[in-house]
Amino acid sequence: MAEPLFALFALIPIALTSFYAYARLRIYGDLPITTTEIAYDRAAYGHLLDWDKHALIIEGRPTPIFSGEFHYWRLPDRDRWEPTLRRYQSAGLNTIRIYFHWGYHSPNEGEYKFDGNRDIDYLLDLCERLNIFVLAAPGPYICAETQAGGFPTWLIAKRQLRIRHNKVMLWKVYDLVYAEHEKDWYREILAIIARHQITAAPSSADTTPRNKGCVIGVQIENEQFETMKHLLPIGLHDQMRVLGKAARDFGITVPLFTNDGFEEGSWVARPELDSIKQSFWHRRKFGLDLYGYDKYIVFAPNSSPKSRVVNNEVHLEAWPEWTPQTVEKAVDKLEKTVRGFGSGAAQSPHFIPELQGGWFNHYQLRQTYDDIFNYYGEHYTRTIVESVLAQGVTMTSIYMFYGGTNWGTLGDPDVYTSYDYSACIREYGYLSSRARHLRLTFLFARSFTAHFARTDRARTPSVSVSIPHILNVQRISASATTTPARDPPVEFTFLRNFDRKRRDRFEVTLATRNVTLECALAYKKSFIALGKYTAAYSRVRLELSTVPIHLRLKSPAAQATEVWVVDANSAGQMAFDGTVVVTGSLEAIVKPAAGGSVSVVSFGKKRGWAKIERTGAGYEAENGKLYVLALNEKELSTLGAEFVEPYWDARGDGEGRDGAVTAMWGVYDAWVERGNGVIVVEREEGDRSVTVVSFEKPRDDGFRGGDGEWDDLPFVYTKTFEDLDTTSSPSPTTLLANIELRDWQTRPVDLSAAKWLPLQFPSASSPHPSLNAIDYHFTSGHILYRCTFPSPAYGRKVRLSLNVRNRATVYLNDRFVGGHTTYSLQLFLPGAKVGPDPAFLGSKNYDLTSHLLQSEHNTLLVLVDSFGLSRQAFVMNDVRNSRGIIRAAVKGIGSQNLTWSVTGVDVRQLQNPFNSTGIPDDPTVGTYFSAPAFDRFIPDAGPTWYQCMFDHPLAGGQVHAPLRLVIEGRFTTYVVLNDVVVARYYGDSEGEGDADGPQHDFYLMDGLVRPQGNVIRLLVYGWREISNIRVQIKGWVIERGSGNLAKSVAGVEEGMPFSFVRETVRI
Repeated sequence: MAEPLFALFALIPIALTSFYAYARLRIYGDLPITTTEIAYDRAAYGHLLDWDKHALIIEGRPTPIFSGEFHYWRLPDRDRWEPTLRRYQSAGLNTIRIYFHWGYHSPNEGEYKFDGNRDIDYLLDLCERLNIFVLAAPGPYICAETQAGGFPTWLIAKRQLRIRHNKVMLWKVYDLVYAEHEKDWYREILAIIARHQITAAPSSADTTPRNKGCVIGVQIENEQFETMKHLLPIGLHDQMRVLGKAARDFGITVPLFTNDGFEEGSWVARPELDSIKQSFWHRRKFGLDLYGYDKYIVFAPNSSPKSRVVNNEVHLEAWPEWTPQTVEKAVDKLEKTVRGFGSGAAQSPHFIPELQGGWFNHYQLRQTYDDIFNYYGEHYTRTIVESVLAQGVTMTSIYMFYGGTNWGTLGDPDVYTSYDYSACIREYGYLSSRARHLRLTFLFARSFTAHFARTDRARTPSVSVSIPHILNVQRISASATTTPARDPPVEFTFLRNFDRKRRDRFEVTLATRNVTLECALAYKKSFIALGKYTAAYSRVRLELSTVPIHLRLKSPAAQATEVWVVDANSAGQMAFDGTVVVTGSLEAIVKPAAGGSVSVVSFGKKRGWAKIERTGAGYEAENGKLYVLALNEKELSTLGAEFVEPYWDARGDGEGRDGAVTAMWGVYDAWVERGNGVIVVEREEGDRSVTVVSFEKPRDDGFRGGDGEWDDLPFVYTKTFEDLDTTSSPSPTTLLANIELRDWQTRPVDLSAAKWLPLQFPSASSPHPSLNAIDYHFTSGHILYRCTFPSPAYGRKVRLSLNVRNRATVYLNDRFVGGHTTYSLQLFLPGAKVGPDPAFLGSKNYDLTSHLLQSEHNTLLVLVDSFGLSRQAFVMNDVRNSRGIIRAAVKGIGSQNLTWSVTGVDVRQLQNPFNSTGIPDDPTVGTYFSAPAFDRFIPDAGPTWYQCMFDHPLAGGQVHAPLRLVIEGRFTTYVVLNDVVVARYYGDSEGEGDADGPQHDFYLMDGLVRPQGNVIRLLVYGWREISNIRVQIKGWVIERGSGNLAKSVAGVEEGMPFSFVRETVRI
């Protein structure tokens, strides 16, 4: 007996190995579409756009791509698109990446809307006008914490389709019909994108001049693993083949790429395999032009991988800080890993289409985005970006750079209304300190583009540091064409302080010259030290600088001037080759080193200027000038610059464009609009002047030479501003403190005209009618269910057993019975926000006995609020997780079968499928009754509309002051501002625990707010009687720097609301 049993067990490894081999080989597919066939046509377009292993090459120039994610569909007021993109530019970015949202443009099958706030042509035209490159990501799947991952809900309701080809979790089977729907979307969206490609030539039908194209790459699908953890075979090559071919068929000529879920080597172009003879055991792989992968490094404790399994740290009052080891492990071998994939991954730029810029937040937590911002800290994004730049990355996009708002029902169950993301730009538009620190990195990299765009890692760095865990990666410029033969290649030394003892001072030794410099760098901060750099005109050669150099400006040749803007607030030094003479106001100390072959410069003052000149034989004929401008911490936080990418340079000669063209500091924000001949200045109260570095004298008469400190410099100009006149009109602070919600009115929700539907069978083979909201296209907000039943014999208890997703509110005979929420942060639990949701779990019982009508039929109404469709992320197959009622049974009434009916809003009938509460009652009609201000509520009132009005005295004027709606109280409301659903507030919860939603302050989008006559409507219901409700319009009273809401003392927020004056000055 033992031998046959042993033989049986011996077969198990063979069977498992065979199955794994089959599973791995089957994903390669057999469609006759090859990597070579879909590849970028370099012969036709290479002169416009090409690449090597270092960088993208645009019109012959290596060009680093510094991008930020931009979700136009999370800005429902397109008037904000331009100022938001201007903010991206002022922060140092030259590119945006855009997810195009299929479901946002297609409310119903066969309908595609590209008007108004969905006008993609307008958006891409805007990018071209602003000189912003675009990485276009049309999905079809986009993830992005949006409902159904960006798929239209009409597609999800087609239950016969395998969405993303998923048959079950972890197992895909190619679905031809689903693929045809993907192609339909591509046909519509790519026709628009194609017109804006950098490779697009004007057609003969064009009768008006057209801007240069902005689209430099198109992304296929999203986070589609080929294999996960190098083990699980998941992605179907045929899916990627069909999408790649569709992109080419519909006019896409720029490079194609995708974003591997993380560095797994998925979809690497291997055209050398196209020639192999195809068989089941020898399958061709498919790959795309550029290899890219996403990189999220430190997860906030609210959604760390552990929290998906166990409820560990999410409810702690204080989160533990993130550890340097996490970053070291995740980042510091990326270059070796990615280049090790070979073929296209070794031959294309190191590319991260999504690099972490913050994190999102969930329902049922007490922490907010302010807590997440504090968890990462203001230097986190800069440290991460510089860490990946040290790995040779020259193409990256920050996700998110500005998060925006999940207005209406855009969000999936992972997120609530705010999508602030603790990003560089906060939801209400504030440029945070995180953006300001990161900007210094981009200013530096773009200042030295000619050298920085093409570097190789030094096998043996020329510098060493005196303490451990200071990142010491050095990259050497490979741009031989931009470096004169007499000059050594430029060196970039990446320093990052992860010292376990948290020391912030150390020494840096330049081994090749035997020179040691002091360096100051705080714990968890980083900067890039410049070395072996020869100044353009003066020929002064910098051997190494531990003084952070943030910006370089280079004049046209006639002025022969180069300017460095530096941070001399730390204990850094500069080492120059040979003997230099330093003059100016910085009280420089010059000491010879290395036997007099090196001059070490220290600065006695922290703000001022210095002129550095090389002396000695061979330098007498050099007439160029090198200046160093040292700014203080506040000035550096406002430092901005104008760069002109050669591609966008209308003059076409590139003269004076190597480095920044203009610099400015001293105000909240500023940027140059060269076409209009102005600098746009945004200044907060207290910003007294703007200083500009320009090699052309500004035309504005208000500019004067310097501000006292810079008087001797012919290229520095300062304009002083007059304070706002508050004698004839109140100050912004006063006006914002006195915005009144007036003219309150109310009426109950009216369902008399609602169309109640009998339950339907989702398919001919279904044994039972469906309660699932997806089958009725009721996917925006609420769904209502109704049934009637007779009362039982007197004295019998009647109970309702109810299982819903996500929030249920139960009424019997127009009286409130109770409510509950089914939602979980963990996988495999009822209401799981992502992944498998065990639908057989999650029921709650309600005692209906005390609400029965003894002599009549009873009417049971269940109001269900869905948090949205799950997003089918990664390997999940959760987009059809049930919404609405899953199961309902009334017990205690005998054996009667209940007949349920359902009503809601069919999103296919809406202009915008996300702009609905789901209640089939138009709040703009019906009779409202005057009411006192909304400050109390009784649950038996049932769902009720309240409306009020307000004016914004600063809207549309010179002073910009964003507003928020502050809501406090244990109740639920949807907020509609001027007919747009802008917020979902969940102040209630089952029991006395934390509210279902952590958000109490809701951004009222600037473009939706009018100067006068704004209408707010509130859809209100609740689970308890409450009399301490607060609904109030306020400005954003914040902590300057982080942008977090100011702390309250005795209920009063400390500080002034955020506002600024926007004006222009001529240049």
